[in-house]
Amino acid sequence: MLRQTFLLTAIAALSTGMAAHAQTPPSAAPASDQSAKPDVMVHATTVVNDKNAQVITAEGDVEVRVGDRVLRADKVIYDQAKETIRAQGHVQITDSSGTTQFADEIEIDKDFANGFATRFSTRMPGNAVATASSAVRTDSTRNAMDQVIFTSCEICEAEGTSPTWSLRARRAVQNQDTEMITYQDAVLEIKGVPILYVPYFAHPDPTSERRSGLLIPDAGIDSKLGGFYEQPYYWAISPSQDLTISPMFSTAVNPLLKLGYRKRFFSGYIQLDGSATYEQEFTSHGDKFGDKTWRSHLYGGGQFAINDTWKWGFGVERQSDDLYDRRYGIDGEDNQHGLYTSQPRQLVSQLFTTGQTQDFYAEIAGAVVQGLRATDVNAQTPRIAPNLFAEKVYDLGSAGQIAADLSAVALFRDEVETLPNGQTTLDSSRVTGSAEWDAQYIFGPGVVLQPFAQGRGDVYRIDSGATTSTGANVGAETISRFLGLVGTQVSMPFIRRGRHMDLLVEPIAMVGYGTPDANDPRIVNEDSLLLESDDSNLFKPNSVSNYDLWEGGTRASIGLSAQANFGNGVDVTGIVGRRWREQADPAFTQLSNLAGKKSDYVASVQTNIGRAFSTGVRVRYDDNFNFSRIDLNANANVWRLNGSARYYRIAEDASGSEQQGIVLDGSVRVANHWSAIFQQFRNITDQRNLRLALGVAYQDDCSYFSLTYQRTGSVDRTLGPSDSIQFHFALTGLGGKKVGN
Repeated sequence: MLRQTFLLTAIAALSTGMAAHAQTPPSAAPASDQSAKPDVMVHATTVVNDKNAQVITAEGDVEVRVGDRVLRADKVIYDQAKETIRAQGHVQITDSSGTTQFADEIEIDKDFANGFATRFSTRMPGNAVATASSAVRTDSTRNAMDQVIFTSCEICEAEGTSPTWSLRARRAVQNQDTEMITYQDAVLEIKGVPILYVPYFAHPDPTSERRSGLLIPDAGIDSKLGGFYEQPYYWAISPSQDLTISPMFSTAVNPLLKLGYRKRFFSGYIQLDGSATYEQEFTSHGDKFGDKTWRSHLYGGGQFAINDTWKWGFGVERQSDDLYDRRYGIDGEDNQHGLYTSQPRQLVSQLFTTGQTQDFYAEIAGAVVQGLRATDVNAQTPRIAPNLFAEKVYDLGSAGQIAADLSAVALFRDEVETLPNGQTTLDSSRVTGSAEWDAQYIFGPGVVLQPFAQGRGDVYRIDSGATTSTGANVGAETISRFLGLVGTQVSMPFIRRGRHMDLLVEPIAMVGYGTPDANDPRIVNEDSLLLESDDSNLFKPNSVSNYDLWEGGTRASIGLSAQANFGNGVDVTGIVGRRWREQADPAFTQLSNLAGKKSDYVASVQTNIGRAFSTGVRVRYDDNFNFSRIDLNANANVWRLNGSARYYRIAEDASGSEQQGIVLDGSVRVANHWSAIFQQFRNITDQRNLRLALGVAYQDDCSYFSLTYQRTGSVDRTLGPSDSIQFHFALTGLGGKKVGN
């Protein structure tokens, strides 16, 4: 009986020693550690102990369970003289990680360090599958296999079918210490057709978390760059940091080197993306001009916790010349890299700190802006040092709440700037202190009364840059103003619950009075140039959310909000209303929708039909139903269609021009796993496609392939329309990620 127990313990070690070529479970004890023998359970039809031959044999649906490991076979033999263990016939080993190994026969020696398997195969987490004609294990960590096939695709048993992709090699070695698999004479096959041969190839174990190695390349043809090939290399420097090195080689221009660095600290993180090259400038057709020089970009940021309340961080957005990112197709300009988001074609570098508790928030920041537009003059672009905001909220219980805040900002320029509104400014600074009270009371059948009151004081220091004939500065002056606002909002929701629909209709009215004639023409409007009153601020006491402009005098808003809920994620919501003012204020432009005594009507409607379809529209129109703004969007994921569409029309933008356009982005599944890709951003006003992309894509559970033609139609100085063709692919298990719908 003692020998049988040893046999079963040895079989348990076998399930560890002959682990899948792809992994050794971290929780498994070393095979050589037999000091603590786990409980063993064995099932077999017969067990025979041949004492003369010193062989113990278990036969008939043998199943051995040792902890969370299970060995199944038709027959298990322990040879005491040779001190070897052999499992024969439909051998299957399963462990807690979900890895399952199969073989016709497995044999291992007494030290459980050396062994072999015939007709070996394994299924690992993530659906990775490997098969081999034979496998030999040495040094307890190395599994060498002959005639290997590896894939992450589902294997179909139907005759004549092949996985989407597979890697076939003469020999492969899996090193469990380094968690790498290396191949000799490897061939990549697509649907059974050989595509690429390499004498040597390596990739991380499919269960490995982070490994250094080559990533999926990017290749294509571009009218600016010519043919290009970008090969990223991922370097896992440590468990908390990594570096992606991506050289790009092009036929028309010099090589470009991209770098992406990430590091996680105990208290925060840093993430930086940059690139550099030594080259001339060039047009959309690759024609070079000017001198060769170093050109580069750097985008990124970081954030760190000082304590439970306070954090500090930074953001950096800089590039060597205005069109560098567009010439080389570098993304990231529109991403938020810090506390503040930049405007289109403007880069913001910033340093900031923030503090937040349940009833307190503060931020202090400094920033510099780099303009990338043709009209930008960086000497006229302000440096912000500092920008400060702090708010404290006091809960008064049934009496409402008070929010007190302090704001300050200072702007500095090297040259005088003329703003779009005609004002000129060099340097300016502002300090503001304010307090706001609001409460909510419900009366009678459901009338909701929300009174409010605001008080604010501003002190400005303005330098318009004006000088005398002798050069003396006469443009600097200090301006102060004190502002107040009182009023209330009244609403009464009506609810009707039905068998098939719940309906909520709520008429809303707001009336208020604020300090009149507060927009001193000497105060330069820098923070409210793009102000517009719409459905989002229809009932706000003050439509102006920033500081330089103030909505004074008597104002009132009346509107109607409604919602119909049909259940199962189907609903329709909408709002419509208008705003009135006692007097017109010349400080507001037509674009703001506050120029006259009454605004245009503003309305929005949003419809959701589960996850399959949604649409929304926002409009602004006058008494004659002349539309100043229309913004219509739709999203669909029905049948074979998955995409979004947007149409917009602006009767007059900040420059006084009409803008109209359409944005489409989606795919249509035309066959099993095959889709047609379509993207378009068309400026209807100029009759020009700013972006057009057409392509085809193949996607299944283990791979993604796409071939896309793209044309960029925008014109910016020396860059005009350009064309490119790009090929993308990802193979799950070989450094690629599964692409979702």
